[in-house]
Amino acid sequence: TKMDKVITNLITVLISILLTTTGFSQSYKTAIGLKGGSIGGLAFGGGGVNLKHFIGGKNALEFTVGGGINHIRGQALYEWQNNINAVEGLSWYIGAGGTVGAWGSNHYHPVRDVYYDRGFYLGANAVGGVDWSIEPLTSVPLDFAVDMGPYIGLINSNKFGWGGAFAVRYILK
Repeated sequence: TKMDKVITNLITVLISILLTTTGFSQSYKTAIGLKGGSIGGLAFGGGGVNLKHFIGGKNALEFTVGGGINHIRGQALYEWQNNINAVEGLSWYIGAGGTVGAWGSNHYHPVRDVYYDRGFYLGANAVGGVDWSIEPLTSVPLDFAVDMGPYIGLINSNKFGWGGAFAVRYILK
């Protein structure tokens, strides 16, 4: 199927990047900004304030808190990041974590074409992406990231979806 081809291509790209990288030295410790995109297949379902913080070596925690008119959501990811030596400040990462959220009464779900009373949802996420800190090249403390991956709904959510997101962050240190 088309989804199988997308997953196969993503895995091929990530393995290729993994095989061409050596060593690691992230160009920042903490960055904060905005992240928007699609979580679980719903357009702009994943937007919010984003924080990424390295907790040691290649390991980072990433948090996004956001919402909309009728909902609030939060996502936490544990990520492993490695340099792509071809471009200074460019790296790839993979990660996993969860999403939790709640919506107010009369929430419309466009995929299912139904209305829900207020409620709570919980899901699991996996991501793979690239992160580019332009500070080493330009002295401008900005970081850009793009990622994608599967979402599995556990409670009151789509059973399975595929999403992607784009982040712009200011490097604090």
